[in-house]
Amino acid sequence: MANILITDLFEESAYLVRSLLRGSGHAVSIAITRADAEAKLATGLFDMLVMDYGSVVEDNIAVGKFANEILPGLPVVALVSPDKEARLRGVQLSGKFGRPIRGRLVKEVVHNALAQLLRNATRRAVPRVHVDLPIEINLAGVSFKTRTIDLSARGVAIDATDVKFKPEELEAIENVVGNGTARASLTLGEGKVIQLAAKLAFVERHRSLSGRTIGLSFESLDEESETAISGLYAQAA
Repeated sequence: MANILITDLFEESAYLVRSLLRGSGHAVSIAITRADAEAKLATGLFDMLVMDYGSVVEDNIAVGKFANEILPGLPVVALVSPDKEARLRGVQLSGKFGRPIRGRLVKEVVHNALAQLLRNATRRAVPRVHVDLPIEINLAGVSFKTRTIDLSARGVAIDATDVKFKPEELEAIENVVGNGTARASLTLGEGKVIQLAAKLAFVERHRSLSGRTIGLSFESLDEESETAISGLYAQAA
């Protein structure tokens, strides 16, 4: 299973493509603004970016280039028509498909791009690992305990489905997406806890078919924390 981000600034294809990819077992997130897409990518939690270039504009070209630059090795797959491909020469693509959107072709292109990612895993700038670890968070004046879903050296996704937020607490958290800061204590093992400073990158009301996910982007990692997180990649390999 891969974590896939779909960026569709005009909301023309994302929900159809999401349903196709979920049907293949992938976890899928949607971004409909450049700022949201770049904040999610900055966490290092996604394995692929699917871009809708039905309309090619400065903002969606910028998202593709952003992914290429900060996450070398991350596959970028484009929904694009042949007459618009020339405008994407500045974006490095791992695959493409067009309209009409055919489920078989979308799945094939995504499968091939992910296979390429696995072959080139050692070249991926920011590895991502699926881990279930205890984490305590203070965010927007709200403190809570939960568990992680995914972790990279750039950020962490946490499962907040069972956290009983009061309506005003959830509103306070959602109001600081993009600029809120968090303090987190992540337990890596018995007696091994690292302290993390992070920005609130996103709040997903529905990560899969239900639930809520909060994504944090680390402001900086000290060498000890980075080494500890890197050790988790080796355990998962």
